[in-house]
Amino acid sequence: MESHHKWGIAFIAAGLALEILFPVLLVFDTILIVVGIALILFGGREKKIEGVS
Repeated sequence: MESHHKWGIAFIAAGLALEILFPVLLVFDTILIVVGIALILFGGREKKIEGVS
């Protein structure tokens, strides 16, 4: 498992944990979850770009 996957899972877990513990922080939780999903989906793109050039 690559580091961006680990960080993505960590951000999603932190966002979900904060959502459960502190529902008032809805915006912050949502941002953490979105960043985690983006890391998982788009994290390995730089390797593909470097391989082309």
